[in-house]
Amino acid sequence: MEMKNVEPTLETIEDYSGKESKEKRMTIWIVILSGLLVGAVYGIIKVNSSVSDDLGVSHTTGIYKH
Repeated sequence: MEMKNVEPTLETIEDYSGKESKEKRMTIWIVILSGLLVGAVYGIIKVNSSVSDDLGVSHTTGIYKH
């Protein structure tokens, strides 16, 4: 019995060597750019938002430190 090699070669893959369709290339660019856009929006929101560390409770305990 002889085993056939059913693995695709690089030359048979449609995306090899710049032969992909324009639709597939456009889809890849949309995915990349939308990821960058979401990351930029998240970064801008993260930089412009501030978190207050104040607990809002201020009272004296009556304990004196020496």
